[in-house]
Amino acid sequence: MKKLLVRKLIVITLFFAVVFVSLPNGAMAETPGETLKNMGYVIGFADGKLHENLIMKQGELVALVSRFIRATQIPKEYQFMAEQNSFDRFVNKVYNFFVKNYYNVRLFFIRTYYELTNKEIYPGVREGHYLFNSIVILKAYGFTIPESIDINAKLTSEDFFNILYGMLGFNENEFENSSDVPLPEKYRIIFSLHGKRNSPLLSKKGYLTRGEVFEEFLRLIQTQSSS
Repeated sequence: MKKLLVRKLIVITLFFAVVFVSLPNGAMAETPGETLKNMGYVIGFADGKLHENLIMKQGELVALVSRFIRATQIPKEYQFMAEQNSFDRFVNKVYNFFVKNYYNVRLFFIRTYYELTNKEIYPGVREGHYLFNSIVILKAYGFTIPESIDINAKLTSEDFFNILYGMLGFNENEFENSSDVPLPEKYRIIFSLHGKRNSPLLSKKGYLTRGEVFEEFLRLIQTQSSS
């Protein structure tokens, strides 16, 4: 009797295991961090885990935004004119060749200079630092890195938007009477101008976990792609 009961339990366990494995992906929903990792924007720690419950550091957000910029803001091909004939295609090929080589040369000289001199390319960042390659690329392509970033400091909601929009080219100083406008209100205006919903992080106090940052970053880029 006991053997029969054990066999039944084994069969039932195997049945549910097969059903669970065969469920569609939606039944085993990814976390925002896992989604961003699959998109190439998040790498994770040395142990392969994302540790979404840990507090995020400002430098980690810089790495996340820089990967997004590399994937979406830097053209794969450069075009001088609309192509209507073979001559237009020839002009575009020549133009693309020179522009790509221009940026390749900039990358080479910026990287080589900081490697040979061992100077900081950004406060706290030298060759070998996990942000070094990202900042080389950002500098070469003319993207701004806000000066107020402390790469080892814990991230607040204010830091999140300062870094995100500072790196993407928004400048709060463009507001008239900038110092009189509360920072959350500035970002509400930016959200409105770009057709985005107000972020729940605007009212968040304290430090942000990696999971909270991943969730909000994913929401913002999905809003951008659908607008």
